[in-house]
Amino acid sequence: MIKKISHYLSVVFTSILLFDIIISLFATYLAYSLRLESYHTPSFDTVNTYLICLILFIPIYFYFGIYDSIIKYTNLYTIRRIVVATIIYSLLLLLIFSIYKILRLNYNHILFSNSIPRSIAIIQPIIFCFFTCLSRLIFSSRNLKTTKDIIPNLMIYGAGIAGSQLYELIQKNNMYRVVAFIDDDERKQKKLISGVKIISESEISKAIKVLNVKNIIIAIPSLNISKRKMLVKKLEIYNIEIKILPDIKDLMNSMVSIDDIRNLNIDDLLDREINKDYHAIKDLTKNKQVLISGAGGSIGSELCRQLIFQNPSEIILVDHSEYNLYRVKDDLEKICNIYKNLSSIKITPELISINNYSGLRYIFNRKLPDIIFHAAAYKHVNLVETNVFESIRNNYFGTLNIIKLASEFDIENFVLISSDKAVRPTNIMGATKRLSEMAVQAFADNASNNNKKTIFSIVRFGNVLASSGSVINKFNEQIKNREALTVTHPEVTRYFMTIFEAVQLILQSYKIAKGGEVFLLDMGQPIKIIDIAEKMVRLSGLSLLSDKNPNGEIQIKITGLRPGEKLYEELLINEQSTSSKHKNIFYANEEFIKLSELESFSNLLEKSISDFDLERTISLLERYVIGFKQKS
Repeated sequence: MIKKISHYLSVVFTSILLFDIIISLFATYLAYSLRLESYHTPSFDTVNTYLICLILFIPIYFYFGIYDSIIKYTNLYTIRRIVVATIIYSLLLLLIFSIYKILRLNYNHILFSNSIPRSIAIIQPIIFCFFTCLSRLIFSSRNLKTTKDIIPNLMIYGAGIAGSQLYELIQKNNMYRVVAFIDDDERKQKKLISGVKIISESEISKAIKVLNVKNIIIAIPSLNISKRKMLVKKLEIYNIEIKILPDIKDLMNSMVSIDDIRNLNIDDLLDREINKDYHAIKDLTKNKQVLISGAGGSIGSELCRQLIFQNPSEIILVDHSEYNLYRVKDDLEKICNIYKNLSSIKITPELISINNYSGLRYIFNRKLPDIIFHAAAYKHVNLVETNVFESIRNNYFGTLNIIKLASEFDIENFVLISSDKAVRPTNIMGATKRLSEMAVQAFADNASNNNKKTIFSIVRFGNVLASSGSVINKFNEQIKNREALTVTHPEVTRYFMTIFEAVQLILQSYKIAKGGEVFLLDMGQPIKIIDIAEKMVRLSGLSLLSDKNPNGEIQIKITGLRPGEKLYEELLINEQSTSSKHKNIFYANEEFIKLSELESFSNLLEKSISDFDLERTISLLERYVIGFKQKS
């Protein structure tokens, strides 16, 4: 296979070189014809000129890498290199012809018997450069013509700098064929960018049909979330796939990258601005040792990525998944390599389960962390529901292990990452999260009454977009495979938040914690899952299959509520909350049990799960967790 490729490349290279030799001979002939103002007839007298031009241009073109370029990817860079090489070639040609003339005047030798007009050194390179560039442009345009029928047609919404850069990027990568730009600015409409027409918004529908457009990329990175949401709603009606460039603040520099083009996700449709208050958490953990349990999970890994910019002295990554631990460690090390001011931060991976109390105690004794963010938990409701004993052991007793060690070692801060499923839970997962909250509250109360140093707090929020097990990921996979989108009930409603925003607010909650708080994060308005499914189908350029549209491509299938699943999630148990100094963070006022009662309950629960007594285990949960009643 390698030999075949090598042979093919050598054939192509030889063909290009031979073609340039022919162009050189033709350019020399044409240069003589223009210089003499008559058709030139090559003869023995002019053979020196032809030979010098041939012998000279080949090494110069090799030196400038002209033959290293792939012709079908000819662009402005390639043309510029040819022009520069030709200028050098022309100057050297002029020098050689001048020396040739001097030698002719001083030596009467057969080699110098005929004169060479020095103007040929200017005319021939110009003609040669022109035809060399033209040949490469013709070959590259032929390649575009052969592929234009198999790549999708695209319109770019936004005829500004980002739009024009995106066009150049697409041309280089041959990933789409841009057939139109769209812009609201009347001064730009009907004009051209690189030969592509700029149309108005009112012409979109006609252009989609006439030009067979399959995709629109929104290339206005300065749009805020509300304006972007309005624009997306306008484009939804056309049933074509929509992609988007990120917020201008998120671009590392002014140039658009191919990686910046992404599918429009549901986080672009949230009814609020995404919280990005970088200044409020600047140097939040400076020179601190931070331990993150569940560091390889969705929330844990994002916590790591944001915390590393807060200049901790060390980040201790705790996870029982070898792959997840490796992945987050690798991500953080790459960040440290890019940002040299972070290179001194120590990244310590600890492969351990939170159920291993002795192992955790060894880590605490050796590292003595200042801050703990506890994100480790089994979160998949269905799996937890069918693995009751192990889930309680991990989610509750694993949490209790870290809480006890935080108290024993006088850790400065302990933050529990909780869930809205802890509120009046109808499933085991929610019950274990509420038990974990109660444990934190009990230790916080004990700390305040006994002048303990550790500040215990809880952050409770709803569903996180694109986390592991997220419905968004599930819908994306189903759409990709052209499968029916499965929704358990048409009225199922959830709160949603981006992973980035959730972690920002977790860090700001940590900043204002005094001890014992249950922080609630503002999740905006709840969204029906079925509405998300419908929007994702439309934004993927597909149509919904229904009674009204029997020719649709994707259907939504109602499968029925699963065991322990709620129609609506809540964030409060007693319906009372107070605002904090941060507009997106609130305090919940939740009841809790004292530490002595918690210890008695924990002993009973541990015995029941050790005996694998499901009935007694459920009975204990129902007795101690407010509102919990397992549904059959």
